Formats: sequence, C-alpha cells, structure tokens
Amino acid sequence: MGDYKNIFKDVVNSDVNVNYTNNDITEKKEVYQIEISQNGKFAATFDTANLRIKILQNTDYRPSQFNKKKVNSNNNNEFETIAHFKIKDNFTIEKFYKTDYVPPLCVTQDNDYTEKNETKASELYKKVAPINSLDDLGDCMFGNYMYEEAASSDSNNSLDYLGDYMFGNDVYEEAASSDSNEKTANNKKKGEFRWSFDISNRHKNDDKYIVLVAISRTKVDEDMKETKKEKDDKKSDYVRGYLHKIKFKPIDQPIDERILKSKDTAIDMISQGSISDKPPDESNKGTAIYRIELKEDKEISAVTYYSSNISGICNFVEVLNKDNSKQQLYDSELKRFMILNFHGIYNFEFNDHFDFFNLNEKFEYPQNIRHELDNWYTFKRYNDCMRRFLSCICDKYFLIARYKNGAQSLEVYDLEKMEHVTDAKLIENTVDRYNNYIFSVSMLQFCFAQINIIKLFYIENGLQIASKKFNEIERIHLLEFIDSDEKLFIIGEDPKKKIKVIIWDLYNTGKYELMELMELDDFSINIDDIYTHLAITSGNILYVDDKGKVSSVLKKVENKIKDKEDKKNNDKLATRTTDKVENRIKHKEDKKNNDNNKTLEFKNLVYRETCVFSGCGNEYKCLYYKKNGTEEEILGLIVGRYTVQIWHQIRDDSKNKDDLPNNGEPFLEYIWSNRIPVNQERERTKLRIENFKCEMNDGPHDELNFRLKIFWFERNDSSKPEEYTKMTEHEIMKEEDDEINRIEKELKKLERIKDLVNEEEKEKRKQEIINDCVKVKIREKVIQRKDIKKSHAVRHACKALEHLKKLHKSKNITDNYIYEEMVNYIEHIIWRFAKYEPENFRLLDVRYNLMKRLILCDCDRLIKFILFGDEETAENKIDYRHVPSNKSWPGKEFLKDDDLDFDKRKDGLKENKRIKLENNMELAIYHFRGRELKDAIIVAYLLEYYSRNPTNCVDWMCTVTKAIPLLFEYNYDDFAKKLFVRCFADQCDFSSQDPDEIIPKEYLESHNNDNKFRAFRTMVKLLKSDKCDKYKWYNDWIRAKLISFKTKIFKNYGSFEKSPLALRVVPFPGFTINSIKKQKREYTFFEFISNIILFLFIPRWHRVNRNESNKLSPFSRMIMNENNDDIYDNPAIEAVINFRWQQTKIVMYSFCLRFIIFAICFMLISLAYLKHGNIINGNISFTLIFIFYYLAFYQLCTEVSRCLYRGFKKFFGDLLNIFDIIYIILSVSVMSIMLKNFQLSNGFENVEETDSRLVVGISFSVFLIWVKFILYLRLISDIGIYIYYVVIIFEAIIPFLWFMLAVIIAFAHTMFILLRDPKNMKIKDSTYSGNVTNSSTNETLNIKLKPDFDPASSDNPFSSFITAVEAAYFWINGNWVQKDKFDFWAVDLLTLVASIFLVIILQNILIAFMNGVYLTAGAKGKQRLLRYRASCIVCFEGLYHIRFWNPEPEPKYIHYFSQAKIFGEWYNTRKDYDKNPIYKGFEGMSKFKRRVYKEMDYDKFSILKYWNNNKNTKIIEDFKNVSNGFNDSIENLIKRNEGKSSIDEFEEIYEVKNTLEVEVKKFQLKLEKLRNLKLYES
Repeated sequence: MGDYKNIFKDVVNSDVNVNYTNNDITEKKEVYQIEISQNGKFAATFDTANLRIKILQNTDYRPSQFNKKKVNSNNNNEFETIAHFKIKDNFTIEKFYKTDYVPPLCVTQDNDYTEKNETKASELYKKVAPINSLDDLGDCMFGNYMYEEAASSDSNNSLDYLGDYMFGNDVYEEAASSDSNEKTANNKKKGEFRWSFDISNRHKNDDKYIVLVAISRTKVDEDMKETKKEKDDKKSDYVRGYLHKIKFKPIDQPIDERILKSKDTAIDMISQGSISDKPPDESNKGTAIYRIELKEDKEISAVTYYSSNISGICNFVEVLNKDNSKQQLYDSELKRFMILNFHGIYNFEFNDHFDFFNLNEKFEYPQNIRHELDNWYTFKRYNDCMRRFLSCICDKYFLIARYKNGAQSLEVYDLEKMEHVTDAKLIENTVDRYNNYIFSVSMLQFCFAQINIIKLFYIENGLQIASKKFNEIERIHLLEFIDSDEKLFIIGEDPKKKIKVIIWDLYNTGKYELMELMELDDFSINIDDIYTHLAITSGNILYVDDKGKVSSVLKKVENKIKDKEDKKNNDKLATRTTDKVENRIKHKEDKKNNDNNKTLEFKNLVYRETCVFSGCGNEYKCLYYKKNGTEEEILGLIVGRYTVQIWHQIRDDSKNKDDLPNNGEPFLEYIWSNRIPVNQERERTKLRIENFKCEMNDGPHDELNFRLKIFWFERNDSSKPEEYTKMTEHEIMKEEDDEINRIEKELKKLERIKDLVNEEEKEKRKQEIINDCVKVKIREKVIQRKDIKKSHAVRHACKALEHLKKLHKSKNITDNYIYEEMVNYIEHIIWRFAKYEPENFRLLDVRYNLMKRLILCDCDRLIKFILFGDEETAENKIDYRHVPSNKSWPGKEFLKDDDLDFDKRKDGLKENKRIKLENNMELAIYHFRGRELKDAIIVAYLLEYYSRNPTNCVDWMCTVTKAIPLLFEYNYDDFAKKLFVRCFADQCDFSSQDPDEIIPKEYLESHNNDNKFRAFRTMVKLLKSDKCDKYKWYNDWIRAKLISFKTKIFKNYGSFEKSPLALRVVPFPGFTINSIKKQKREYTFFEFISNIILFLFIPRWHRVNRNESNKLSPFSRMIMNENNDDIYDNPAIEAVINFRWQQTKIVMYSFCLRFIIFAICFMLISLAYLKHGNIINGNISFTLIFIFYYLAFYQLCTEVSRCLYRGFKKFFGDLLNIFDIIYIILSVSVMSIMLKNFQLSNGFENVEETDSRLVVGISFSVFLIWVKFILYLRLISDIGIYIYYVVIIFEAIIPFLWFMLAVIIAFAHTMFILLRDPKNMKIKDSTYSGNVTNSSTNETLNIKLKPDFDPASSDNPFSSFITAVEAAYFWINGNWVQKDKFDFWAVDLLTLVASIFLVIILQNILIAFMNGVYLTAGAKGKQRLLRYRASCIVCFEGLYHIRFWNPEPEPKYIHYFSQAKIFGEWYNTRKDYDKNPIYKGFEGMSKFKRRVYKEMDYDKFSILKYWNNNKNTKIIEDFKNVSNGFNDSIENLIKRNEGKSSIDEFEEIYEVKNTLEVEVKKFQLKLEKLRNLKLYES
C-alpha cells in the first residue's frame, strides 16, 4: 500500500450461517427499484424501504441474434427467482428467503401520511429561487460565463422550469434555511441519502456460477456535491484499501416461532461470525457487493464485501467475448467495477474468482464535465449530480454533450479502457440550449436523445446516421435498441403528460408504432417512477410494480400490437367477404372471357428471364387482373431459375402505344434473387414452387394478397471439405445432382399420400427428409404482398442486381440487350427510393451495405447519383445517402465467398489470402485493380465524396485511411495525388475543443519560433488521481521541476513575442495504428535487467514477414508502395513522420552508435597493422577484434532481417542496401587477412613488410566506412538535407554525364586511332636552356635540356584505349598533351573541335544545368529526407521491440501545430491547385454513359408510391407566394386609387379585400395541414 493510510477495515475471512425463512413482516411501505444485467439474462429488485433484494432470471430474455434465425421469447410470464434475501443497515445479510417466498404487503402505512408527503414533495419541487435567464445558467453549465444569480424575485423564469429540463422530474431538495422547523427524521434521512445498485452478468467459476449485486447508500451532501471542506483544500478523500469480506451460508433448518417474534434473537443468530452486530449509524454512507454463488442456478452461498467510506453510483462494466470465426456472441467478461460520484470514478480491482475487491485507482472526469460539476453542483439548495451521471452512463460508455461556439457535439468515453473513443458532431436538428439527455448503445451505434429529437451515430467514427424528430411526444425519457438492434424502443411524454411508447423500425420500413403506455395490461407508472421502476439493456426492458412483481414491457407491447393487427385484419376480412359476395358473379363472367387470353397477355413478360439466361424454364402466376373497357391492367409473378419477379403491364389495343405507360410494355415492380453461388447455378438447383395462394380482386393494389413459398438446393457447407479437395467440380456436381434427384422422389412420394397423412405428420416427414441431406441443403423463402414494401423492394433489387452482374461476368448470359434492359429497370427501382427517401436509403445502407452491392455491379451512374445527387458541387449537395464504416453488421461478413472470384481471375485466390478487405473503399480499389483510370471512375467518385465531407468531421476519411495503401499498390497514384491535395489544402481543425485545450501546456508556454510542424499525442486516457499514481514522487519532484525549469528558460531567453499557433489534425484517423498483437504486462526487476541485455547485445528481428504486410499500419503500407516524393509535400504527412520519428530515431541512433564502434575498432586494428605494432597491449587488441566481429555479425543479421522483411526484389533493388552488405563483407575480409599475422603477445610486431594488396583493401574499406558514416549523418536534419542536395543534383545530371562520357569516348577513340602508332608523325622537340652554378666551385655552366618523349611507349597516353579515354577526360582541365607533343594538322584540328564542343559548350551547359537543379533541390531535399525517415519508420514498426514498460497505444488522431504564417505560406503555394473534383479529368475518357435519372411515365401507376418531397414543397411555397402577392396587389391598388374614387367604391374594395383575406387564410391553413401530413408520411 505504500504510505497510503488504509481507512478501510481489514479483510476478514469469516463464515456466517443464516437460516432460510418463509415468514417475515413488512414494516414499511415498499419502495422498489429494478436493475438488469448487461446481457439481460438476470435482473434484481431492491426494496429500499425494507432492504430486500431479489435476484431473478429473465424468462423473457431476448438475446441479440444477428443471424436469420430469430429466437422467440419465452411465453412464460413468471420470472424465476434465483436468490432472495434481506440485509441490515450495515449491509450484512439478515436472512434468506425461499425462492417461492412472496413478502406480505405493508398494511400499517398511513395513506394520509403518504399523501401529505407527496404534497410536500411537490411543494419542495416548486420552492426554488428564480434566476434571471436560462441563457445565463446555460452559459454557466458550459463554462462560457460565470453564473450570476438574479437578485429579483419576480423573474419570469424559475429553476423549476429549468430543473424540469435539466434533471427530468427529479424532486429538488429543500433549501437549508433556519425556518425549516417541521422536518421529520425520516424526511431528513430521505433527503440526505439515496440508493444506487447494479447487477452483473452470470460468470462461471469452476462448477459454480457467480452473480454480483452492488448496492450503495449515497450521502448526497458529501458524494454528490462539492463539500465545503473539499472546496477549501481541493483534496480528495481517496485512499486505497480492500473491502470488508463476510461469507454468509444459508442453512435449511426449522425456525422456531420465537425467533420470528424476537428481532434480537435473529440478530444474535447472525452474529455467529466475527462481525459485531452493533446497530448501524444512520448517518453513515456505504457500499456493498454481494457475491451470490449458484450451482445449477440454485443459491448455495453469499459473500459480502462492503465499506462505509465510499458511496456513489455502482456500475459493472462487462465486455462481450466475440468469436470472429463463427460471428457468434458468447458470455461476457467482467472488466471493471466502479463507483462514480462527484469526486471522480473509483475503480475496484478483483481476480477471476472475485475473492476480493480492492479500491486501487481513481480516475478524474473529463475536463468538460469536471468544469460543469465545479461550477454548478456547489450550491446546497440546487440539485445534486446523481441524475446527471445516470444520464451519462449506458453499458460501458460515458457520454457528455457539449455546446460551444454555435456547435453541439458529443464526447464518448469507454469505461472499460478509461479512454476517449470518439466525438460526434450534430449536424442537424441541434438543440441550442442545455437540456437533459439520454442515450442508448448497440453493437455498432449509439443513440442520443434530447427533448423529442433522436440521433443515431456510429460508435466507430462518430458520424451521424439518422436524425428524427417525434412531434407526438414532448420529451423522451428512455430509449433502447431492441430486436437485435433493428428497432428502437422509445418512452416519452406528450404535452398532456401522458406516457407514450414509440417503436421505430429503423431499417426495414423506417416507420414507427405509437401507443400509450397505460394501455398495456397490468401496467401503471408515472413520470417520477420511470427511472426506478424500469430497467433497460441489451434489448430487454423490465418493469417492477409497487408490489415487487416483475414483468416484461416488450412482451406487453408485442401483445398490444398483435391485438391491433388482429383487429385490423378481421375488419379487412369482413370487408373482403362482403366484396367477394358482390363480385363473385362478375369474377365468374370475367374468368370465362379472360382465361383463354391471359396466357397470350402474359406472353411478352413471361420469357423475360428466359431470353436473358439460356436454358431457363419459368413459371408464372397471375396476381392481379383488371379490365376497364378496353384497358387491361395485369400484375404477373414470374418464378425463374433463381429470381422471382413481379411485372406490371397496362395495355389498350384501342390507344396509341405512346399514350400508354411504358408504351404498353410490362415494367418491373419487384425482383428477388436467391443469390446462389455462381459455380452452383444450374438447372438442378433452380427455384421450385412449394405452394402458391392468391386472392384475385379487381380493387386497389393495396388489397392484393398472395403468398408464395419456394425452395431450392445449395451445396452443404457443413459437409467434409477435405473430400472436395480430392474431387473435380464436375464430380461434385454429379454427386449433388444424384442426391437432389433422390430428395425430389421422396418429396413427390410424400405428396401422393397427402390424403393419408395429416399436415403435422406430413411436415414432420418432410423435415426428416431434409435432415437426411448430406451433399446439399434445402433453402426456403416465403414472399407475401405485405413484405413487398419500398425498403424491401430496394434491398432485394440490389441483391438481384449483384447476382445478375456475377452471372454476366461468368458468361452465363446470352442476350446482352435484354440484360441491359433488366439492369435499367432494377436501377430505376433503386434510384426512386434513393431520391425520395434519402434518409431511409442511408439506414438501409448501414444495415445491408447497399453500396457494396452497387460497387460489385459497376453501377457508376447510380453510385454517382447516390453520392452527389442531381448536383455535382458540394454547395448544392443536401441529402447524403451513404456513411462510411469499417465494420459490418454484427454476425455478417463483409464479403461472400464469390464476391471477388466470380469472374475467375487468375490472381484472385492468391490476392484474397493476402488482402483482407473491410470496407467499400478498399473493395472498390481492389475490384477495379488492373483497369485504366477511366474505367475505375467509381474509385474517384468515392474519394471525392469522402474528401468533401471532412469539413464537418475528419472521420469521414476512416475508410480512405485503410484504402490508401491499395491506391499506391495498384498504381492509382493520380487519384492519390489529387486526394492528398484536396484533403490538406482545404483542411482546418475539426475538433469542437479550443486549441488551447488540445495543445500541451508546455508547447503553449514556449515560443515555437523555430518549429515548423510539431505533432503530438492528444490525451485520450482519463487522468488518474495524484494519490493513486505510483510515480507521484517522480511527477512531483523530478518531472514537474524539469518542466518548470524548461518553461522558465523559454520565458527568459526565448523570443520576446510568441508566434500565433495554428492547430490541425491529420485527416486520416487511425493512420499509424497497426494490427500487430500487443500484450500488456508487468515487468519484474529480473525482466528489466534481461531486457537491457537483449537490447544491447541481441540483433533485432522483424516480427512480421513480407507476406504479413497487411498487419502494418496504413501509413507504413503506403510508404512501402509509393514510388515518388509528391506525397511528402504536405504538412500532415510531415507531421505524421515527425510524430513517429521520435521513437524510431532512438533505434536508429543505437544502430549508428554500433556502427561507430565497429568503425573505430577496424581503424585501430588497421593502424596497428600498418605501423607493425600493438594497441597498448594484446588484450586490448583482442577485445577490439572480438567487438569488431560481434558488431559485424550484428549488422549482417540486421541486413538479413531487413531482406526477409522487405523481400529480395525490393531489398536488392536499393543500391544502398547492396552497399551496406559490401562494406561489411569487405571489412570483415580485410580484417581476417590482417589477423593471419596477429599475435596475442605482441600484436603485429612480427610483420616485416606490409602487403600492398592488403593496404589497398584497407584503404577501400576505410573509404566505404566513411561513406556509410556520412550516410548516417542523415539522422541530423540540417546535414541530411544537404546530403540529399548532392544526391538530387547527381540524379538530375547523370543522364547528361552519360552523354558527356559518350562524347569523351568518341574523341578518345579518334585520337587513339590517330596517335596509336605515330611513326610518320612529327614530334615537337622542345629544348630548355639556362645557366647553373656549381655550389662547391662557384663555376657557372650553360646547359640545354631536351625531353626524351617516345611516342611508341607509355609516354604517349593515346597508345592504349584506356589511357586515351583518361587523357581525353582531362581535356576538361586544360591538359592538351597531344597538342604539346605532336606537330600534325589533324591533331590540331581535332583539338580545336574538342575544345569548342567539350569545354566551351558541354561544360558550361553542365554548370548551368546544375545551377537550375540546385534551385529546386531545396524542396526536393526535404522531401527526400522525409522519405528516408519514413522508410526507417516502416522498418522500425516491423521490428521486435524490447521494452521496459508498456507503451502507450498509437493515437487514432494525430494533431499538429505550427506558426500560422507557415500554414499560410504553404497554402499560398497551393492556391492554384486543381480544385475540380477528383473524377473530373477521368470521367470524359471513361465508358461512362451520361444518363440523367428521371421519372418515367409508368411510375405513377407503380404499386410502390413515393411522395415527391421537393416537388410538393415547391408547389406549397408557390401557392404561399401567390397568396402573399395577392394581398400586396390589393394594398397597392388601394394606394394608387386614393383620391380618385368615391367613398362607396373604397368601401366596396375593402369588402372584397376582407373576403379575400378570409379565403386566403383558409387556403394557407390547408397548405399547412398538407405540409404536416407530408412530414408525417415521410
């Protein structure tokens, strides 16, 4: 525990025996609360008045089933009791009850007393001092202004109004005034304390099951408000310690009646343990955890852990375990138990068996809510923060709403990881004032409700999915996802304070069901009891009444809806029966006339699928036939090989075809496909009709009623897969066909004896036949008229279109014209829904991923409309219909088996194993791989769409982040270049927080004049309290002092003026996050020492190989695939590199240090060899030799590891890697040769003569070592840039150097031919004369010197070709040896030509060219340096890291800042960049056919009706403008005729005006009703 004072009681392991009882007395009026476990399997009720706890098993448990087979709820209405016991005020267990025990109701309760208390509570609720304005108070809540209480008492706005919005209907505590003399002791206790409790999931422990129940009695003034003591010293009372432990074991024995009558005797019986049964102090708070141990769901014992020193809101944090292979959800794991109160979040440590609970950590609240608590919940007369916290907690998440700078946003925190998860920005229907809010969480989304507005967001990225306002209710109180997250259950109150229930069908229809809660059977609840009498979680909603009876709300709602539907169906049935009697004769007559003609009438539409797919037999059924004169209307159902289609035709032989819908041809209304894998599609697996029923009528289409049941055969995936690997596809299909034939014979045989077998027996026999299938399985589908809704039709159309495309690519389609016509019909169905119901389309896309299917279908024109609508500019785009996500719907895989390989590409199987696609952006790039840019236009559409929307939220780029490496891998660099410019040039800070809240304090206090782009890690983890920080001494005495000293230096010696900073964020969330597994662990002292040894002496190995590159971060994979420097020319990538470089450079410096030691050892040994001596002594020399060989081995292993990591082709494709291997091998070889003459006693003293060849080897080795050292200087930024200056200039001029070399060789070859053997060529005789003096005799001599030049020897440099090239090269330096020695006109002529062309022209061109390259080398040098660092980062990421502590995870968002003027300069250099859409330059070159979707003439006759919102809204606005303009015209008429007409004429005009005004008002009222009707239907 350290120096912490443990104020908790010592852990006591004691056993207390407690009797079972079935008799008890209820002394107080019951006050029940209910909580439900996170998975919904168990619930607990708590009678806070009589302290009784009951644990029940939820018999109406509704698991989240994300497969097609839904589990029906249990019809049993009784909840099974698992444990039932009563506790005392000190939290110990007083007695256990039998599971079937029902406590008697309280009969001593004074009704007048209760009524009096309720009246007084109502008065206390309204007895609150008024404030000046709600705005001031709201500003106080958000920290924009200091709270100012109004002094006047006659203000219109009061805290009862505000409190109703902030805390629901929670009762305000009465102010502590001196004249409150009538408070009773019970009321005082009730005001001071509140109860909180929670129940965990069931957890298995050996052969037992454990359920935990936590209860806390919270002292409001201490733990839910800021106390005066804490306000003065600002110190928390947090200390560590274990909770007190007692084990209670129930014993089943007879209980004496005297015990029941004597309370003292019962207490004595419980006091058998070591715990004193001292009466509790009612002024104490406390928290207890009851561990209920069950065996086969029967209670066997209970363990209590409790403390009287902490209280607050109890919360168990559970996390579901998920098996990715089977996509099934299993039992959860308890991660945390915590208590939340005003002071912070207290975490309790426990083991797997829950043998102890230790308070070991305290976390601080986020800054936003901490500011709110400190500025609001400090006044005793105002409400506490308990309701505020309850509104923030859901499941394992903690949500905070933030309203600042005109924008409302949400901050979501994960209580399991204690870190920030995401931010959500509200983009429509925002509430501009503070209000109570609630939220609910599903597997993928969270739902936020405020007043009567609901918004859905992705948890993954915080993007808004949907927003809806419910005008039928005034305020929403509770909401929960139900039916496997596909529906939303809402409880709210209407303006009449009646509680309403809304069930919103999110994904299937988009509509909602409204009912009153009091209409349910045995259900009575008011607003005040909603939060205590209802428990909701994981799609389960339970209710406890005042008598403690628990029931399922969902079951009651379902029964109510079923009753309504039955009544509605009965009414329809009665109406239909009447209509049938009236129309029976007519139908008989029509049937006689039309039976012979219907086949001919359907002829044009029956063979629609037959024409498209060869060998396809179709069956058709007439669904609807109506004849009105000569006009005939037909609805026909076609069952093809793998599709079910409904066609609609209106024809009239007496009319021109142009006057008929679709020219009298049939048009498609609905299509469904079984989506059988392409390789299994054949005649034997076609659709078969099991039964078909249809009620013929000639009324409206809505009354059409039919039921079609079909089945087909598919390959059984559960059969042994190893058998298929040994068989060909033809053999597999033959075995399947044989089994299909056998099954069909048995089914037909069963049909023949239908008269002998009843329906139940027949179904049973059929199921037995199905179960006997081995090679194949039978799939079934039922299609009914009530299922053909707009959302269903669109979803099935997308699936059918995808299946058609797969068959088209597999060459199973014979008629492309009919195929294109079918595609147009299907696309038109999808387009209409996307146009008129964009929000429902968006929800369907979230649930069923419609965008994926359109990508696989190559629907470029339809995708463009969905993304951009009718307008292509971002300013005109209003409705967005697609939201990106990297996660599929739970239980669903992103790709099916044949999604990528249906076109039988050769590289498909290999690529699919290497690349795991997770989102639509990756799928689009991979799907169009290998095609030209113009044919991959869908990729450009998606990139343009995603890159436009980050102006609202950076998470719009979440899918692009993962897809960027694929852009470079498949050579879509042009798309990537435009994407990078678009993202970074138009970028701003997307956070709702102020920059001062994000930029670290030490950076703000420094001047940052020399910094360009500095990246940093934002704080996502919740801060721990100082008292629980194990390194508090380090933070207080070392780190704090260093930071203070650094800040003081900057202030005293830095610039006098601080430069303004601009904050940005890298627009690629999760750009540096990899999928390499990491495990957190505690490092012992031995492991710490061993890691130091490993770090110093063991070569680093890569933990991923070249085939596992998909485990690397998107940033690293992008670097591995890029082939130019353009991506480094932006601030964000530079910020990412600088951020990752901070860790990488430590490893790179360690490599550099090892190299320097290696070089020193080589040079010292070489120096000793050249001097024939020793270095101090033989032992030192031997040590240097050993270190040299060890470091050579270390570096060589590093290079081998890099080769395996990057691959042989990429590794040896880099000349620097070859250079690294050469210098190591050469140095080791030279050292090994030198050591042949080495003696341990005297070193190299025995060497008599150095070997010249060895000296050459030493010199070359030293040269290469110095080159390597210079390359290591790239680690220093200022030097590295100049190194790359040289590299860039050399790369630029090397083609010109090759040209100059060719010219030099040409002249050298010419001179070689001319001067190789100059026998007949005159040699210039140069004679040098002069006087010399003999120093000994002082004699002066006159001498003449004549050179002895032999043109046939080596004196002539042109005697050999090699020396001729060398001599010609030195012409550049003015060395004209041929001109000085030979006297021949040809030599003079060639020398003149060479001097003009080689020296004057080429040399000056080279100088000028180098000067131009140098001017651009500045920017390019920086990019090259960043590229080098990026490659080092890629290498570092794949290394096996030796750590001494657990590193922080890579951040999802990387923020960076710089001086504002630097950003301005960068933007100015890019102001002329191409601002056109990414797809603009490629769309015109593509095969893209410009098609504008429009309404067809047959749409108004379709069975799928749409309300044209835009068109009708425009009509309404036009009518309003007409009415307003009419009033203005009357006024202008009167003004023009003033003084020109008589009084009677004016009175007549006014009468007409008044009459018209009345009519106009009526007209406007009808228009308003029409608008409301339109909003309701939409």
